[in-house]
Amino acid sequence: MAISWFCQWDAKDGQSPTLDEHDHQGLLAFLRGCPRLIEGHVMTPVHAHDPHYAAELHTSPALVLQLEFAEIADLENSLRPHGYLQALAHPDLLPSLEGTKASHHAMLTRRYPVAEPVKGERPDGLLSYLVEYEGPAKDENAWHLFYVEGHPPLLAKFPGIRKIEIYTPAVVISALPFSVRRTMQRNKTVFDSPEAMNAAMASPVRAALRRDFHNFPAFEGTAAHYPFRTISVQGERYPQRRD
Repeated sequence: MAISWFCQWDAKDGQSPTLDEHDHQGLLAFLRGCPRLIEGHVMTPVHAHDPHYAAELHTSPALVLQLEFAEIADLENSLRPHGYLQALAHPDLLPSLEGTKASHHAMLTRRYPVAEPVKGERPDGLLSYLVEYEGPAKDENAWHLFYVEGHPPLLAKFPGIRKIEIYTPAVVISALPFSVRRTMQRNKTVFDSPEAMNAAMASPVRAALRRDFHNFPAFEGTAAHYPFRTISVQGERYPQRRD
């Protein structure tokens, strides 16, 4: 099972920084050189509409990275004191995000089938709808069991859906000077564009998912939902994904 490492840059109160194009291109080039990286995803905010989270969509993180590795040791090697990913903490790498607060965590990646998955490279990017359940739940095992039995089959019914992934926490040893996020679960659905996501959110499937949400076992914390334009790059070690 692959490991996904998420690193997130959040704006402080009263700020609205944007990753500029120079930094964006530099970040993509940096990720292409990451040792033993399978695939990296650079997510920046984009406008799309979910009727149940319309107000929340305007408070997106400035940037989220998702880096996929085959083994947790591959990730940890890059997070060591002189590891490759230590450069993310250097202010010269992403100067347009000066003043933001970065945090990170590692998660196990579970993938679920869709009727028409993404095929080939998409240089213009895709739309990722990233969800983060902060937790905790009264019984986290029961919560995860309920979620994975009910939500993925419903998500797969969305028109135009290209990918479904669900993530649960993993412990990673890191020397990166960023705080560690305490997240119970994430999930990601992928569409071709904001318009494709909007069409999916207007379908009856969205109402069915909302009903399922109201039946979740008891949990606390936020359930953040954010749409992102996502540009993906292949890492230097694994030209093809290993699931």
